[in-house]
Amino acid sequence: KLLLLDEYQKNKPYQEKTMSINLNRIQNLIEKLAFISSVPNELTRLAFTEEDEKAHNMIIELCKEYDLSIRRDSIGNLFIRKAGKEDFLPAVAFGSHIDTVVNAGKFDGPLGSVAGLEILFQLCEQNIQTRYPLELIIFTCEESSRFNFATLGSKVMCGIVNQEKLSSLRDKQGKGLSEAMAEVGMNFNLVNQAKRDAKEFKCFFELHIEQGPRLENEGKTIGVVTGIAAPIRAIVKIKGQADHSGATAMHYRHDALLGGAELSLAIEQAAIQAGHSTVATVGNITAKPGVMNVVPGYCELLVDIRGTHVQARDSVFELLQKEISKVSEKRGLLIELQLISKDNPIVLPENMVNQIAETAHSLGYSYEIMPSGAGHDAMHMATLCPTGMIFVPSHLGISHNPIEFTDSKDIEAGIKVLQKVILEQAEVC
Repeated sequence: KLLLLDEYQKNKPYQEKTMSINLNRIQNLIEKLAFISSVPNELTRLAFTEEDEKAHNMIIELCKEYDLSIRRDSIGNLFIRKAGKEDFLPAVAFGSHIDTVVNAGKFDGPLGSVAGLEILFQLCEQNIQTRYPLELIIFTCEESSRFNFATLGSKVMCGIVNQEKLSSLRDKQGKGLSEAMAEVGMNFNLVNQAKRDAKEFKCFFELHIEQGPRLENEGKTIGVVTGIAAPIRAIVKIKGQADHSGATAMHYRHDALLGGAELSLAIEQAAIQAGHSTVATVGNITAKPGVMNVVPGYCELLVDIRGTHVQARDSVFELLQKEISKVSEKRGLLIELQLISKDNPIVLPENMVNQIAETAHSLGYSYEIMPSGAGHDAMHMATLCPTGMIFVPSHLGISHNPIEFTDSKDIEAGIKVLQKVILEQAEVC
């Protein structure tokens, strides 16, 4: 099998033109992006903010030095295109995002975006042309941190959501998506114009840190992703009765916070019982009025349930619905369950998985065939075209955290694998 694989690699026409990468440039750009933040001494760059626009504009200015076309669509996705020799052909696309969670690490999202830039810059600098056009996509609002709605830009572009669906989104300050977009010069009424046709793409690749400990624990350099878990996201709104903490006997209380605590524990147990690597998280509990001497009259839970096994994942959501009825009756509470999103898990095409695995092998990198527990823009691109995803290790599996770290040798490995699969698909002339 290995002899056949070696022969297959030798016969690839693009292999003679495999390029180097400028690791210093890559690391410097990741560091520059990490300095663009709305909060001093931490990295917080939420979508549709001044800082998010500053980061996009910095990338645009860098690209103006090269023979690349640049545009942004009506939802804010950034497209950087290098024309192909046969430019009418569908694009070989690749990319990620640059928005962050609150108090983020600097590799989640920016790594894949900067990797794409480096590949395009190298092609331009070395005067290498491909038969197919190349298109780097930096998706807007991948993180759910601002609007509790993830992968917004790719969902709009892939036709999974439209303007009507997005009109109800609000951030924690109550600001709607329409207002947030207007503040950075975008028109919410044009959102539907961002939808693109599947015929425009030959394939799509995304490079990302793993955000889990498997690669590091297994001593592997490259993760070859077979499928992407998808979340159910919901808000549980609990209305009880605010009362004096000293004068209200325990059996007279309608404590919204304790109702929320019961539901949180029930969600945890449901995920454990569901199996199939299903996970569930209550990421935030808000109680009002939020003072020590008042029984909470209102509570709100932000719920995230994920898995690649649809039945197992959905069973957690179904149990939550049943527990809401029980807790409501038991504690005399009014409980509303608001479904925000319910995405479908994605199985990536076998030929894309094999291409990435063969490329990692040909470059001498160890690899692990594995699913992604986190959601990514790639899951929506997979509804338009053949899609592949590449992971590199994240130290201790830590992500969405300031101490998130990926070693430079792993960054280099991931970009070289990405570069090679792109060149193969795009056919170097």
